[in-house]
Amino acid sequence: MKKKILILLSCLLSFLLVSCGGSKTAEKPASAPKDTLVFAQISECKTLDPQDTTEQYSQRIINVLYDRLVEVDEMTGEIVPGLAKSWERIDENTLLFHLNENVKFHNGEKLTANDVKFTIERAKSLPKVAHLYKLISNIEVVDDNTVKVITSEPFAPLLAHLSHKTASIISEKYYTEKGNKYFENPVGTGPYKYKDWKIGDRITLEAFSEYFKGEPAIKYIVIRAVPEENSRVIGLETGEIDMTADLGAESRKIVLDNKDKINYLESSGISVNYVGINTDKGVLKDRDVRRAIAMAINRDDIINSIMMGTVDKANSFIAPGTFGYSPESKVLEYNPEEAKRIIQEKGLTGTKLSLGVSNSPVRMQMCEIIQAQLKEVGIEVSIESLEWGAFLAATGRGDLDMFTLGWGPSTYDGDYGFYPNFHSSQLGGAGNRSQYVNPEMDKLLDEAKKEVDQNKRKELYKQVAEIVYDDVPVIPMYYSNNTVAAVKGIEGVKATSYINFDELSFKK
Repeated sequence: MKKKILILLSCLLSFLLVSCGGSKTAEKPASAPKDTLVFAQISECKTLDPQDTTEQYSQRIINVLYDRLVEVDEMTGEIVPGLAKSWERIDENTLLFHLNENVKFHNGEKLTANDVKFTIERAKSLPKVAHLYKLISNIEVVDDNTVKVITSEPFAPLLAHLSHKTASIISEKYYTEKGNKYFENPVGTGPYKYKDWKIGDRITLEAFSEYFKGEPAIKYIVIRAVPEENSRVIGLETGEIDMTADLGAESRKIVLDNKDKINYLESSGISVNYVGINTDKGVLKDRDVRRAIAMAINRDDIINSIMMGTVDKANSFIAPGTFGYSPESKVLEYNPEEAKRIIQEKGLTGTKLSLGVSNSPVRMQMCEIIQAQLKEVGIEVSIESLEWGAFLAATGRGDLDMFTLGWGPSTYDGDYGFYPNFHSSQLGGAGNRSQYVNPEMDKLLDEAKKEVDQNKRKELYKQVAEIVYDDVPVIPMYYSNNTVAAVKGIEGVKATSYINFDELSFKK
């Protein structure tokens, strides 16, 4: 009997093993779907306070932590709805905004018109960005979902300025509770919410499930600071990094040779790379000396060697695609004989100047070429390489004779290209790092800000560009391209300055 039972059990076990595939090697469980995207950029974020920074590395994160009343579509330069689903012009000094009604902050609080009023009034009070909003005289809360923005006089670029990252809306209630500690654990209305920040390494963001435009497809975004461009490219090849931007020409070639692993996108950008000259320091107060320096620099050599001819030489401080750009604008061209003549006639042969650069390998190479070119006309240049934060502080204070930097008017309007860099009210960290003061320039920029006739505005900016050409507070070098590289399997990638991570997804 026991033997029969054992036989039956043995047959039953065999049946179960065969029916369950037990005669084969057990299959491994499917791996969990990828839920984290690692994005690498040159420098670490400096702050998550949207009203306290205009530098790109912080604003890339601010872009998705917060929303603005309106946004700018980088692919077209057009203003599109954001927190405001629509708006209407009541008169030449008044805009009425109708807010989306289902918007929440990351802490669950509902967005209201009071938060809009509070944010813009805060921005008006902070020196770095006040110029963007200074003509706003009053903000009226009509009801929870309607807000009226009134200017003291016609304000042509108002909508463009409200798309600026410094117009990112914060919570009045949360700020009242936390003060500036708000930005240690910030809440916005954006598609991603703050998770943690490991200083010197990375910031992690988490998808906001109640985002009013829909929950993002990728759950976590990790933004890492990787200054070395080669390390970012290697990271893409090994899969340690999923996506990066701001690649130079050499890295571009490497990435293009890895088409089986990496997708590369490039588009014309609106940023200009330039050399700034401290117009309030020593021999550089002399316009003729600044013009000599400009004529001593062979921009074609820099573009063809470092950039391998992949970018366009700048003819203005603002790029094509920005309102107010003129193809007729010009920059002093290479003329070393004339540059040398000016330096010799003024008895300045052997003059020593400092040239500051941040942690950008491309700009460092550019500085080395400029150093050699200026030596040919009798100017000795020492290169000072500084960490990004220290560089911004030093140029803001006017410590350096010259510096290399980039500027991109993210509003796509000439006011944000010219005004912060050349108006005397913006000296230092607000943008005017050349310490440039010219009453005629101030007058033109003030007029252009108020002029609603677009053709007249364009003419005013044409005159502004002519003064920049004559006075040389900066030397526009070339227009940057937007470059983005991502590993295969990421969908929705666009070549833009600010990555909209909520538009990305992993291929299924």
